[in-house]
Amino acid sequence: MTFKTISYALAIALAMTFVTACGSSSNKGSSSTPTTVAQKIDYKALGLWDDGPCDTSKPKLKIGLMTTFSSPVLSLKDQADALDASAKAFNARGGANGACIEVHNCDDGANTDQAVACVRQLDQAGVVATVNDQGTAGQAEVSAAMAKAGIPRVASNVTQNDWGDQNAYPTDASGTGVTFLLPSALIAKGQKKLGSIRVDLAAASALKDLLNQLYQKDGAQITYDVPIPGGTTDYSQFILGAQNAGVGGVFLAVGDQDAIQTVQAAQQLDSNLLIGASLGSFSQKAVSDLGSEAKNLQFMWSYPPASVTSVPVYQAMRADLAASGETSLQPENLKASPIRSWIGLYALLKMIRDAHMTSFTRSGVSTMLKNAKDVPMLGMFGGENWTPNLNHKGLFQRAGMNHWEVWNWDPNATSSTGVKGNFVPVTEVNWDKVMCGSIFGAPAPC
Repeated sequence: MTFKTISYALAIALAMTFVTACGSSSNKGSSSTPTTVAQKIDYKALGLWDDGPCDTSKPKLKIGLMTTFSSPVLSLKDQADALDASAKAFNARGGANGACIEVHNCDDGANTDQAVACVRQLDQAGVVATVNDQGTAGQAEVSAAMAKAGIPRVASNVTQNDWGDQNAYPTDASGTGVTFLLPSALIAKGQKKLGSIRVDLAAASALKDLLNQLYQKDGAQITYDVPIPGGTTDYSQFILGAQNAGVGGVFLAVGDQDAIQTVQAAQQLDSNLLIGASLGSFSQKAVSDLGSEAKNLQFMWSYPPASVTSVPVYQAMRADLAASGETSLQPENLKASPIRSWIGLYALLKMIRDAHMTSFTRSGVSTMLKNAKDVPMLGMFGGENWTPNLNHKGLFQRAGMNHWEVWNWDPNATSSTGVKGNFVPVTEVNWDKVMCGSIFGAPAPC
């Protein structure tokens, strides 16, 4: 690869940072389709624990999260709300080896100065680790400041600025990763002539060539590539353009509002075009509301959507987040991003529990993360367990676990909620295998 190619690739990654992990603003109140009822949960049988309420007299485990709560581009406050709800639920079941968990959330305002100020705020609050932090501005500065403060980042969302950050311990390749993998969702359905509907950024124009290099071994080619300009109101043009180009499917590398409106345009056109999308943009209810158009959607994410019944521990996750009363955290409305707050906190507490840690320091937590291996992920990432300190070969070192999965929609499938229909698995995708031979992964053969 030439230096120019590498520069293009990094620029693409930056452009894609905001694309596929978009949440939505959370509002207190009941969901449109209430699905949570009192239920008896056997936490031990699920791989969890219930030791009774945490002891408020013990020194607290102080954790934090920083992300963009709301901006014209995206709103991720549901991740912060989910971490609050998760901490409250785990505190009721013993906290961190009896100590209570205290959460400090900070809004970075999608601004570099404010993001760096968030690091100082977390530092001054005595936070010993962040969980599911997702920077949208100044990520290089934030990464450096967090490392300098010695605050490890658990289940973090990495960007091209911190792919090699040894202070970051992501569970997966994050929002950039799902963009690189979305063509797999279409290939899994037999489509080889593909299209890209993407953000209108100059750097993202190179996405087509990069992905063609990644997927040429699968015999797939991206022949249609179009950006969605800001202020777009007519989304049918992108579907019609793809159909006229003769592609079998398109993948959406756009924010959640553009993604939903593009799919709605396909619905209005009664199009049979296959569409690949991120579970960071679509909840179960959002897909159910699409009616017959949902059959044309293929979804990608590293762990299952909230409504599946095949992952027993999700029973606890759904109940914990729904108890918050936040509309966006009700099972039928849950997107993928806030679920990572619960997953990340579970994994951190599991490591603390196994290490019999009762004194919480940044250096102690960092050492624990570096030494931990095969943390049980309870079926959330297929059969894969998590080694937080794993380095992958290639530019994208901190890509977390390899497991990703393609899902489609079955209107007759049983769900965990009162909403009709559910996501069903299509195939598993391995990160290292897809990245093999590219600048992001190991040299071929892998």
